Order: sequence, then C-alpha cells, then structure tokens
Amino acid sequence: MHRVLEISVEQYQIVCNSILKYAKASGTYVYSPEFIDAYKDYLENRLSNGEVCKEYRRFQFRVLHMLSSLAETGSIDFSRAVYRIKKYPVSAEMIDLIEKILDNYPISDATKSDLRAPTRHFLWYASEQGVDPEHIDDVTVMKFLIEEVPVSNSGSTGRTLRCIKYSTEYLKSHGNHCLHRDYRLLKLKNDHRRIIPAYTEDEISDIADAATNEDMLSKRDLAIILLAYCTGLRGCDIIRIRLSDIDWQNHKLSLVQSKNHQPLSVELNGSTMNALADYILDWRPECNDHEVFLTVKAPFRKLSKGFGRMIDKYCAKAGVEKISFRGFHSIRRAFETIMVSRGVPIEIASQMMGHKSIVEDKPYITHNKSQICFVAFDFTDVPITTGFYAKHKNSSSHNTKGGAGL
Repeated sequence: MHRVLEISVEQYQIVCNSILKYAKASGTYVYSPEFIDAYKDYLENRLSNGEVCKEYRRFQFRVLHMLSSLAETGSIDFSRAVYRIKKYPVSAEMIDLIEKILDNYPISDATKSDLRAPTRHFLWYASEQGVDPEHIDDVTVMKFLIEEVPVSNSGSTGRTLRCIKYSTEYLKSHGNHCLHRDYRLLKLKNDHRRIIPAYTEDEISDIADAATNEDMLSKRDLAIILLAYCTGLRGCDIIRIRLSDIDWQNHKLSLVQSKNHQPLSVELNGSTMNALADYILDWRPECNDHEVFLTVKAPFRKLSKGFGRMIDKYCAKAGVEKISFRGFHSIRRAFETIMVSRGVPIEIASQMMGHKSIVEDKPYITHNKSQICFVAFDFTDVPITTGFYAKHKNSSSHNTKGGAGL
C-alpha cells in the first residue's frame, strides 16, 4: 500500500476539486480519455494566459495520470508521483516491508515519515552486505551501528536506534531466526541535545535587508522574517495565521499553536506591523483563502510548506555564515536568547515562547558569556551572620571581598 503524506493529500484534493469544477461546468459526469485531453487543453490555455505556472500544470498532469490509472485499472499508479529516492535505494518489495514494519506500531504519520529514511538505510545496508531480511543477524546489526552509521548517517542517532528496535522486533516475529539479541534495550547513553547557535541581531538585520526588494516575494518574505523575530512564532504557526488573527488597533496577534493546541497572544512592534501592512495592502494577491501569506505564483493559495529554503536564500544573499542545522527555526531561538540576555526572566520568556514548561527552553537559549560572569561576583553585599567568620569579623582585617579574600 502506498503511503501519502497528509500535506500531499491536501494538494491532491485542491487539484481534484479543480477537475470536478471543470467537469461540472462542461456537463461531464463519466470518465473518458477525451475528457482528460480536454482538461489538458484547458490547462495549457490557463498557462498561456498566466493564470497558472508551469509547476502547477505539471502537478495537475501528474494527478490526471493517477486518476486515469484508477479509472482504467482499478488502482492508482504512483510511479510518476513517488519521490525518487536518491540515497539508499531499495526495491519495491523492500519499500513495502518498511511500511509493514512501521504500520506494526502505534505511531503517528509524522513519526513514520521520520523513521522511513533510517529504516531504509538499515535494510539497504543489509542488502549491500548480501543479506536478505530473513537472514539479518546480530553481526549485521552491530556492524551497521558501529561501522556504517557514524560514517554515512547524518540524521538523528535516536531515530536510528528506534528503527533498529522496530525492524528487528518485526523481523523476529515474521520468520527471522538469526536475530537473538533484544534490541529493545538500546538506549542513548546521554540525553543528547544538539547545540545550534541562534542568529545574532546583526545577522537578523542583514537577512532582513536582503529581503527589501520591491516585489511580491520579497515583501511577503520580509514580513515573515520580521514576524518570526518579533514574536518567536514557529514556522508552522506563521503559515496558519489568518487575516482576522491580527488586532491592528492593539498591535497584537492571537492564535492557537499547532504544536500544543494552546492559545497564544503576542505583541507586534512597529516595523513588523509596517511590513505586514505593506504586504497585505499592496502586494498580497486576491485569493479566497483567508491566510495572510500566500503563494506568489498562480493559482494563488495558502502556503503549504516551511521556510527552510527561504531563509537559506537570504542568508546567502546577506553573506550570513551557513551553519549546520541552523535554519528558519533559529530565528525563534534568537528571539528567546536575546530576551534572556536583556534580563527577561526565563519564566516570562518561556510563556512568550508558548512553552508549557521551562524545561522546553533549554535547547533554545544560546550560551551567553555575560551571564557566566555572575559566578565571579564578590560577596561584598552578602551579610555574614553565622559561622566562623561571623565570630571573627571584628578582629580580622574585614576583608570579605571575593573568594580569595576569605
């Protein structure tokens, strides 16, 4: 069974609705190759008139191919719709096995998406060693973990260990008698958190300056960048902001966070308000969708993906150093780092970030040398009322300044 991501389902639905609308307008209620050809001609005319872009037409053609295969064979041909795996390619049977392994566990679709690559990596490695799934043994597993993963795998070690647990447990329960160890006991030695530096204030300023052209794309992207820096909102929440969420009179933005479903109200500063107003009033295309940020190519609709490529583009244009794993989310990291460095209590900063607990703030706060200086403060203002030094403070030289003086 082919697995389709939720975001792809939404895109397919948009295209199918467009096809149904055309069919209804033309009085067509039954599939035919002639109807498909007529709709393709309709798309070509829309492209010529500038109503749609080439990428949208190509995606429509892909959906038409899938619908045709369903109508003519009773099953959907995903061969032209499946993302081509460039790294760790495996057979169709192996892809089917990966889906069976992941379907065997009560995990979300998002988690399955995260685990597909490391699971494919593991099974690909076994096949490269000349070992089929039924004969994968403990030696193969350990060689994969010790020799292969440290060299070729740039993903999360935690996900790799999780896929090993799921894969070996599934294989042992489906005919593999070569695995004897219990890999469910695999666990990282430490609770590792990757340290990713936040953007500095100067870097944010340079990135924003790189997005100041007089065109629809730059105006939209500048508003997004300033909004992220002003509020610390996640990219997934910025995508979902609706026009009605902005309180222009009180300079506030209110929404329900997609990650934890908690309501959040944030203040908007003057520069962010100006950027939003500039985009919405003068550059935002007309659209039936009520989200603030839209695509810049016809047919105009709400955004459906994050801003990773966008921030990389402006970083390159601004000459901001490319650091591994530092992307759009690091603007959110910069928001909290700067707040804390300016004396905002961590509890308040955590609330402004929309976190349920300050434990969630640990990976966001970048090391700041000025805060470390507190450990070098002297004890001049600390009263000594008990203990040895309290008894002898009058007979001594009264030197209580700094640790060395004691």
